[in-house]
Amino acid sequence: MARSRAVASRLSTHAKKVRRGIVAGVAACLRRGVSACRRLSPRAAKKLEVFSAWLRRTEARRLGVAGVAAALVLVVASAFLHEYWRAAFSSQPPLAEQTRRAVREKAGQLAQAIESRLVDDGRLQGDAWTSAMILVALKENDPGYKARVSVKTIERHFRSMAGPECTCWRKLPAGNFPSHLGVTSWTLWGLACYGIAAHRTEIDFLLAAQGAEGGWPLFAGAEPKRFASSYATAAVILALHELSARESDPARRERIGAAVSRGAEWLKSRAAGRARWADYPDAPEVRREYLGLSGFVLFALHRIGTPGLQALDRDWMERLPDETPALHADEASGKAVQVGTRYYPDDTLYRALPWTIVATVNAYPNASIAGKVRAARWLERALEPGAPVHALVGSEPDASLLAEALFALRSET
Repeated sequence: MARSRAVASRLSTHAKKVRRGIVAGVAACLRRGVSACRRLSPRAAKKLEVFSAWLRRTEARRLGVAGVAAALVLVVASAFLHEYWRAAFSSQPPLAEQTRRAVREKAGQLAQAIESRLVDDGRLQGDAWTSAMILVALKENDPGYKARVSVKTIERHFRSMAGPECTCWRKLPAGNFPSHLGVTSWTLWGLACYGIAAHRTEIDFLLAAQGAEGGWPLFAGAEPKRFASSYATAAVILALHELSARESDPARRERIGAAVSRGAEWLKSRAAGRARWADYPDAPEVRREYLGLSGFVLFALHRIGTPGLQALDRDWMERLPDETPALHADEASGKAVQVGTRYYPDDTLYRALPWTIVATVNAYPNASIAGKVRAARWLERALEPGAPVHALVGSEPDASLLAEALFALRSET
């Protein structure tokens, strides 16, 4: 009994000390607050002094303020911990339900818009590059999508624009445009999405254009060492990866797979540990890195199942821009690429916003907990209702932008 009274006495003494400490702490905070406020706004300082005097009249009032402050701290800490907890145990960015709903609705609108742009009176419209991007985006958005035209119509549309001097495609089917590895890759990927087999010579065209170190030039005939292109290499490995899955000859499938692996290793080595890529990393001239290009490359590496991307994914998260890129923040290197004795400009557009969204979603599982939280916040700003991507409409002059935006939105549906 005596021991219990002694313990109770010590606890009571300790409680009184804690209470006096809390009261003194609140009083000190008020004094500092009044002093700081006086320098900024004398009028506000006078009001704070009146409030401070009211609090000092009773100890209970100061304890009440401390209690309210503690409750607020607990609420903030709980929200903070909840955000980190969700990020740590989620394989996909935990976005708000209203954001996901808005993304699904916008993806549906864009899919309908670009399909109507592609098909008119039972025929496909547009150049090979844009048409292929639309077809791939529609399939990516909905794996069960059935085109409004027959498979034969799709094949006829693209085959009519191929060559004639090679089994490949140009930016536009005219003699003054060189054979284009990017357009050819998107076209073959698009055909594969709809079960249309590539001709043996079309695959051979891609394989033959690969440089000794693993990269591909954008234009056939360009010297691979100097003009190996990050964009072209990413596009080619995407196409070959799709074609390899449909190849029945084991030896040929192995050859295609080896080319894809060499291309992926070339891209990884040109990143030099940083998740950023230049347009022409081996060129002796000054090189410039592009956010949209880098997002496309990282997407390609993930799509083909490249191993060892953890470091690049974490670096990608650390380098996410503070602000989301503008919807029309398109960049092109404009580099002059030599093919024989002629030079052709590389005017490939690197779309920053769509491919940053896609790459961030792909990199999310490998990010640190802090990186996941940063990615979720960034994606929420980029995709929430009212964000610029939701302002896209079917009448947008550039149909390829709509297709790439659909790529970004489908990654979150």
